[in-house]
Amino acid sequence: MRCKTRCALLGLGMAATLPVALAAPAATDPQPECTVEALADKLRATGATDLELVNLAIKTVASSYTHDSAWHLWETPAASLRSGRGWSHQYNTVLLLVLRQLGFHARMVQAARVRGFPHPWWYVGHAWVKVTINGRRYDACASRSSNRVGDVGFVPLTPEIRFRRVTRWAMGLGIAPFVVVAVWRAWLSGNPVPEWLYRRRSDG
Repeated sequence: MRCKTRCALLGLGMAATLPVALAAPAATDPQPECTVEALADKLRATGATDLELVNLAIKTVASSYTHDSAWHLWETPAASLRSGRGWSHQYNTVLLLVLRQLGFHARMVQAARVRGFPHPWWYVGHAWVKVTINGRRYDACASRSSNRVGDVGFVPLTPEIRFRRVTRWAMGLGIAPFVVVAVWRAWLSGNPVPEWLYRRRSDG
């Protein structure tokens, strides 16, 4: 009986999720040629170094994203870059890879709770990049093109922990039910989907 119940719940979940995934907004300005390598080459050609180069990398990656989106959680970082939309674990993975291409030591971290974003109460976590410049470690985040090294627009409220490969899937699976419920609630009520779910960046 338990197996039948679980299978039924799984089937209902999939039936509710599929229409939401299919209805996800299409990219407004896709850039199929936009890749990590292309961004790194563009930045390398500027001749900038150290702090200036990392600041340019933050601005360039952030400007490549026109939308913040929790509606496309399944997309890889590379796909999110081409589509110009994503969540912190997508656009900041792109920033991480660009910085590594430029020769910086960088790694991803996350915190379960941060202050500074207009997210719903149930999702206040964030993932970002730690980059080492001349032996000193700084925060870097591509959530806004106005961000700079060490000035990322948010404050961690819980300890920083290492961002692991499995974390990407755990974050997506944790947020997905809320996304599905939010979209269905909007459809059934005739209201627009919440802004946190899919919004144009003001400075992207």
